[in-house]
Amino acid sequence: MNNPETMFSPLAAIGRHGTLVMPLGILLGLTFPTLAYLMRPVAEPVVIVMLALSIYRLDPSSIVGAIRNPWTILIALLVLLILVPMLVNSVGRLAGLPDGLLMILTAWSACPPLVSGPGLALIIGLDAAAALLLMVAATGLFALTLPAMLSILTSDEIVLDPLEMTVDLVILVGIGTLAGQGLRRFVGPTWAGQSGPAADGLLVILMLVFAITVMGGLHDAWAGARHRIPLIIMTAFIASIGLQLLAVLVFAAIPRPFAGTIALANGNRNVAILLPTMTTAAVDQMWLYLAVVQFPIYILPVISKPLYKRYCD
Repeated sequence: MNNPETMFSPLAAIGRHGTLVMPLGILLGLTFPTLAYLMRPVAEPVVIVMLALSIYRLDPSSIVGAIRNPWTILIALLVLLILVPMLVNSVGRLAGLPDGLLMILTAWSACPPLVSGPGLALIIGLDAAAALLLMVAATGLFALTLPAMLSILTSDEIVLDPLEMTVDLVILVGIGTLAGQGLRRFVGPTWAGQSGPAADGLLVILMLVFAITVMGGLHDAWAGARHRIPLIIMTAFIASIGLQLLAVLVFAAIPRPFAGTIALANGNRNVAILLPTMTTAAVDQMWLYLAVVQFPIYILPVISKPLYKRYCD
């Protein structure tokens, strides 16, 4: 095979500047509402391809290495899925957030990390194998922890079927894992390693596309709820930054690349997974928050990438 570093150099260049390219997805989605609506059906396939590409980038030995820290993973899962939602709900109540926003924020904080989290960790320079392990483990457990958290902390606007959700998530992660590692095995470890920068560039493009697909939620809400949008944007940024800083402090005693990965996961949650489970009244709010929460996901890495690099060095 030809050297992928030469074949796909434009993609590699995009990957090197990924944190600067990703926010263009938000800009395009906001500027062209019709484009956002037309592309919404591709959101789920794009998520699967992002997961597969992230797993393709991982050497199986790195995943095994991450598994050798089971107690750290267990403590991280306890923090992410149980302690953080309780803290977020308490702080939100003290801050006087409106009930609807408080419900959505609490649900967001109880969700597992982004499916694209391993890819985001790659782009930022953190431990992508640990990010994958956290995402898979949290995704497997949250269908059990989320109903308890929401029944204690919020109203009944989100109705979950744990079995159905678990089956859907197993299928999603299974497809991504088989496709990613199957492709890696097919091309061989040498070619897979050389194609890594190009794969990062493709991952950035896919994240840009996903941002476009969810901006329709912001356009839907603009006419009737534009007065609420600044508060929601501010809340999304504060929550993401605050939870990342919190995890850095809580896990200060473990190796910094692992702690940074937990922090990234803590501040970037997969709230889209709740959309099929919500009542009609809550779905509109969730689409709005899903659109708004992309702002910190796509904009903060411009600042956080050098900060995480300095923290991990």
